[in-house]
Amino acid sequence: MEDWSAQFVRARQISYYQWVPFVLALEALCFYIPCIMWRGLLHWHSGINVQSLTQMACDARMMDADARAATVQTIAGHMEDALEIQREVTDVSGLCVSKRWGNYVTCLYVFIKMLYLGNVVLQVFILNSFLGTDNLFYGFHILKDLLNGREWEVSGNFPRVTMCDFEVRVLGNVHHHTVQCVLMINMFNEKIFLFLWFWYFMVSIVSVTSMLHWILISFLPGQHMKFIRKYLRATDLATDRQSVKKFVHKFLGFDGVFCMRMISAHAGDIMATELIVALWHNFNDRVRKSPIEMFEGGVTQSPSKLDANFKTWLLGQTRNVNGTINPERGRINNIFYGDCSRMLLNVFKQ
Repeated sequence: MEDWSAQFVRARQISYYQWVPFVLALEALCFYIPCIMWRGLLHWHSGINVQSLTQMACDARMMDADARAATVQTIAGHMEDALEIQREVTDVSGLCVSKRWGNYVTCLYVFIKMLYLGNVVLQVFILNSFLGTDNLFYGFHILKDLLNGREWEVSGNFPRVTMCDFEVRVLGNVHHHTVQCVLMINMFNEKIFLFLWFWYFMVSIVSVTSMLHWILISFLPGQHMKFIRKYLRATDLATDRQSVKKFVHKFLGFDGVFCMRMISAHAGDIMATELIVALWHNFNDRVRKSPIEMFEGGVTQSPSKLDANFKTWLLGQTRNVNGTINPERGRINNIFYGDCSRMLLNVFKQ
């Protein structure tokens, strides 16, 4: 009977309490790994310093009008240069996730969101393994025991009093002794791990919600157009759908819209509006200098197709905000159309 009791007691060994500080430190490090990956992969490979751009936009809110306008132009210039370099980089891998496709930062951000979620799920399994339980709802059961007044003597969770085995060597002989031990540290461990379990539970819910939110607004068709048009409509700029579509897909791309979402979330809608307007003006200036390159297909299209696209774009430039035709703009654009038509003919003759 004594041997059976000894085996049963030793089968319920509690060996985790002395490792608690190391496990907590390891868990904290695991939560910091996705942050390190985000900063490293973003700064070293993307060419877009999202954190600096967002910080500059936040600082510009407290500046006077002239200084703020200069800062907005600086941010717009940096974004334009970075996005242009991304488009010019040759990606020999042919993958759809790359800087050339303009979605590197966006996909990296969503990937980091997935890492945070995966880390939380992994932490829950590690915590259960460390505490010697297979119950995924371990925290709810501990809380239920505490609320119902079930002490550790009944539940067996985090015992305060246990039996400790130790050896004493006397005259070359090893004597085994078992004495009663008081583990008051388990009173604190119980509260610490209960808090951690519920913290992981809440973090997992927030991580899932945030990840799904960013996947939807980043990859759902029409979300980029909806976001940019919201800010352009707040101004008196003349914008037609085709021009905005080229501005969003050809000029900004996934990463450009992502940067604008970050600036809008941290610096506010006013700064986001001013920056989008500045980028919109830069886009229109580039179109006026080289309208052929902004058309889908560029000069590889047939002359008739290219001419039709050019007329459609030019018609959008002659309209006011309310959709009516501006006669003065129409007269100027007719002259502009004639000059560009002659330029197109020269291009196709070569």
